[in-house]
Amino acid sequence: MDQVSQQDTGKADAIVVASGFQAFNPVGRPRYGYGINRNVITALELEQMLREKGEVVRPSDNTIPNSVAFIQCVGSRDHQLQHAFCSQVCCGYAMRMAEAMYHRHPETKISIFYMDIQNCGKNFTEFYERCKDHIRFVRFMPGDIFQGEQDRPILYYGDEQDGRSVKEAFDLVVLSVGIMPAPGNAALAEMLNLDLDKQGFFALVDPLDRTSTKQQGIFLAGTAQGPKDIADSMIQAGQAAQRAAEYLETMAGLK
Repeated sequence: MDQVSQQDTGKADAIVVASGFQAFNPVGRPRYGYGINRNVITALELEQMLREKGEVVRPSDNTIPNSVAFIQCVGSRDHQLQHAFCSQVCCGYAMRMAEAMYHRHPETKISIFYMDIQNCGKNFTEFYERCKDHIRFVRFMPGDIFQGEQDRPILYYGDEQDGRSVKEAFDLVVLSVGIMPAPGNAALAEMLNLDLDKQGFFALVDPLDRTSTKQQGIFLAGTAQGPKDIADSMIQAGQAAQRAAEYLETMAGLK
């Protein structure tokens, strides 16, 4: 069912800002050919495909891919785009979806191209070691992606051992897109008289308190403050709720 947006007005003694995020649009990195080669998709599109179809197929011909490449840090840790931050979630979700594909079709060859694997989350190291048994990890970020025969994306990258140029075609390429600030952050910050950091997330005033803002009674939660996974977002949301409750108790003279 489609939801119709509406606006309400009201008064509040405390506010928790939890504006969320938007995924990076890989059209902003044209070298990957997203939107041109149908068999270059985002991890979000892959997740939707798994959820709706229970299967991963090539968009060009609806066949099951024999080879899949994940490219990490698309939009994150990109100094050219002035996105120096890590999105915290890309390594984990890429490996989880790669595992889901492997268990459906063990014969599929899966490669993950990365800069660094970020150890985020409980039992991550054990999960990573298990993935390495059947997933190839390539510590090199490919350059431009070209379209080959049968709509197969062609990647060029450097060999980890000797640096020689390698050309390899895949049936499907998945771009692990990062976390970007929510599009409404600027307007919300202006309305609440809050500051944004240089990336566009809400700025902290106390690095030891990730819920803090320059305005009394206004607190931050989740990816409004910066990239983080679900577990960290839940922890910060709990902290923000606690800070808000303490503030209200103080205002009411209970403390």
